[in-house]
Amino acid sequence: MKKNTFLLLPLLVLLISLGLDRLFTLEFFQYYYSNTLSHLNFISKEDLYSDLKEYLKKDPASRKKIIVFFGNSRALLLPNRELEKRHPDWILYNFSVPGGSPDYFLYWIERFKSDGTRPDFVLLDQSLEIYNKTPVLALDEVLIHGLSSEFILRHWTKYSREELSVFISKHLFHTYRDRPKLWRISERMQNSSALAKVYKAAVQEILTALKEERGSTPRELVNQKHTDEQLVQASETDFSSYLKPYTFHTNMFEMQRDSIRILKEYNVPYATIWVKVARPYFNLYMTRKVETSEGLKTPMEVWKPIVEKFNQETGTAFWNMNEDPNCNCEEFADPGHMSPNCFPVFGDYIFKKLEETFPKTHTK
Repeated sequence: MKKNTFLLLPLLVLLISLGLDRLFTLEFFQYYYSNTLSHLNFISKEDLYSDLKEYLKKDPASRKKIIVFFGNSRALLLPNRELEKRHPDWILYNFSVPGGSPDYFLYWIERFKSDGTRPDFVLLDQSLEIYNKTPVLALDEVLIHGLSSEFILRHWTKYSREELSVFISKHLFHTYRDRPKLWRISERMQNSSALAKVYKAAVQEILTALKEERGSTPRELVNQKHTDEQLVQASETDFSSYLKPYTFHTNMFEMQRDSIRILKEYNVPYATIWVKVARPYFNLYMTRKVETSEGLKTPMEVWKPIVEKFNQETGTAFWNMNEDPNCNCEEFADPGHMSPNCFPVFGDYIFKKLEETFPKTHTK
């Protein structure tokens, strides 16, 4: 037996490595090396869900109606408190996150089903980018911050080996996930950790704002508006990063289908939405041919027939902001994101659609 004790050495090294990894990535040390705040959107959703469940325990006759929005960064800035004043029959719970995708939506909808959580309406994002399996610039924030190991185990066939590898490695080793830089740690340690304190204060400010706005990010933190010339240039870059080439992600679409199947089974009204993008970017959707599994096509030629067929087969309402003449706010922070100035208009669009679904005679 003693002769084989050397076989325990790799396990010992792994355990020591994991212990050091967890030590170096404690919340206290994160203030010295973290350079992002986007992960806070994921962290805050647990408190948001607790708040949602508590509110839904109230007598339906005495509470407002609840809409839950599962979206991505294009929906983060919806001004919930402001919209609540203008649309007093409804409360919006914003479960949107950076890079929000159908697997993240399904993760939460399965939890809703398991817990018996029934909002009055669910809105699901249905944009082109979330269904591209081969982007040059892949977004993995949902995979890293938004999904549980149990969810991945149940749906592992929907992910590639590369995606599974990313999930396992970055969940095991948080230093690999966070990539702390020594120069940044050194910088934040200077002047009695002044910069670390600034970052810590920003974290607390954002978490407080996310709680107060029921999942939405403060609009003042975002660039107000790109010029037309900037939008044209940036649209070329974004298109090449996210849509060239374009390989439709069938597995991701199946997870969207699963979410909608669950909602239909539990009689929760729902719709899908295609959030508006800048016109130069939209024009590239329509005209720029790229490599696809079906040869040279535009992303729209691949995506739209699949979505339209799905909508027809399932009776799914599709709120198409990009081709709706009533959506006339044309300010954009970048090609894929409306300016903060447009988000009140965006919110009004959602509630107008809700009023069409639930006429006033059926609301309190």
